[in-house]
Amino acid sequence: MFSMQNFDVSVPIMSIPMVADAGPEVLQTRMGYKSYEVFRALDVALSDTSAASMGKAIHYAADIICSGGFHLWQRFCLEYALDHIGLASLRIFHYLNVRMRELGADYDRLPSDQFYATPEIQKKIAEIMLVIQQSPRRGRPKMPTVAPEMHQNPAALQRRGPDSAAIGRIFIRSADTQQLFFAGNEMLHACTESALERALYWLKWAIEEDALLKKEGGSGLTTATRGLPGKASPLHFFIAACAEAYKEMAARQVIRMNEEIQSLIDLYKSKAAGLTLRKKLDIIVLLIQVLCEVPKWRVPAASSVVKDPLPIQRATEQAPTLFAQILAKPEPKKAIKKMAAPKKQKKTTAMETKLNAVDDIFNTFYNLPNAGAGGGGGGPR
Repeated sequence: MFSMQNFDVSVPIMSIPMVADAGPEVLQTRMGYKSYEVFRALDVALSDTSAASMGKAIHYAADIICSGGFHLWQRFCLEYALDHIGLASLRIFHYLNVRMRELGADYDRLPSDQFYATPEIQKKIAEIMLVIQQSPRRGRPKMPTVAPEMHQNPAALQRRGPDSAAIGRIFIRSADTQQLFFAGNEMLHACTESALERALYWLKWAIEEDALLKKEGGSGLTTATRGLPGKASPLHFFIAACAEAYKEMAARQVIRMNEEIQSLIDLYKSKAAGLTLRKKLDIIVLLIQVLCEVPKWRVPAASSVVKDPLPIQRATEQAPTLFAQILAKPEPKKAIKKMAAPKKQKKTTAMETKLNAVDDIFNTFYNLPNAGAGGGGGGPR
């Protein structure tokens, strides 16, 4: 854990000047950061467990939230845990699920100014940042490559394992294809053999096969939504498959992670979390890791989120001071809405502008199609 001796709430970055040239499409926070820069800085602060980074993490999180980015901050925390913590501390997902639900209820109940200024809420936010910062790290496993000849080729699909009872319970004959049934069986059979790469292979194969079928105008591998938000997707099939497989293992006491697994499933199903399909895929990958690896652990249960909570409790007492520094700044006219930087647009030089003008005059004079509209190029006709 960390030491409190060098923790300084007067972080030097507090006096950063307001950015004047952020542009109309890049919103700024109370402290003058561009929206994407403050998320990038928070990411960097969370990767370091020093005392200075503790203060920075709380500062950046407070600035995001007090600039109207509460829901973006929630999504950032969940995505960060998926990207950097994962199987190293599965308990973090149950912790975040509980804490985010509490904060979400407060956010809906209170006026924004009161929400930002409530010390108990400020301390919860600081606690979340420090718990994430101090958690052990383990990145996502690399997804295997599927050879092109493996797609839309029934002869290439060779069975290894028997039919899974878990797949049988979730398979819908009127909506799911036999290819999906096959991939689900192979994935869970690989999990029973602790073959993570092979399990992920069949997950990726199904995703790519579904995309190819839809590209050709078909309905993909399934037409069932399974009561989940969004369109029908093989991802919904695989999250259900993982849930059923976990139930079987839990019944045999091979894995004891009920709260953690339920939190991951709730996160997948949550519309409020705002996770992209890519992040939902990461949840399924993490569940597959659990099914493959946890049964081999000496104690197949999640460890506590924090080994020594006292230092974090002491540090969170400084949160009101950090929030006060931010709340002293004027509220931005518009709430921040994006975490990612805007796509860079190619700048047109003065010479290019002149040349384009000459081209337009030439094309108009000779009644030629405008190249910029898609009519030019391609040689003589």
